[in-house]
Amino acid sequence: MAYDARQIANWFVVRAQREGRTLSIMSLLKLTYIAHGWHLEMQEVPLFSNRIEAWQYGPVIPEVYNAFRTQGIKVSGPVSAPAQEITPEDESLLEQVYTIYGSLSAFQLSNLTHVPGGPWDIATKTGGNYALIHDDLIKQHYKVKRAEANRQAAHD
Repeated sequence: MAYDARQIANWFVVRAQREGRTLSIMSLLKLTYIAHGWHLEMQEVPLFSNRIEAWQYGPVIPEVYNAFRTQGIKVSGPVSAPAQEITPEDESLLEQVYTIYGSLSAFQLSNLTHVPGGPWDIATKTGGNYALIHDDLIKQHYKVKRAEANRQAAHD
């Protein structure tokens, strides 16, 4: 079941607020993208169906950016978004993503999405700024990340 990316972004906004934290729009975009990547890797289907583009500072979901940009650099609260219930399994994934990546700065998150040979890098090199980043590129990237983590864990 694919959600609207604005609903997933809202989840991260509310989650951060529960800790008294405020996310920047850049952090919010990266967390939403990373959750989508891990969902593709684990579930083999998209978390959301919104377009993801390769912008200067990494992957951007234009609908999320446009919905939150009126709030300025720091996101003050959720935006209007189509609502559907997030399944417990997907809620668990979002919580894991927030736990692992939520404390990283916007620029640390941006660096994670700018890796050489990653989806943003490939899309930018083949299509330039604002190029579509295809889900198959994202899924493959996160499958490689999982394999690397598994190899690392086997050596520890």
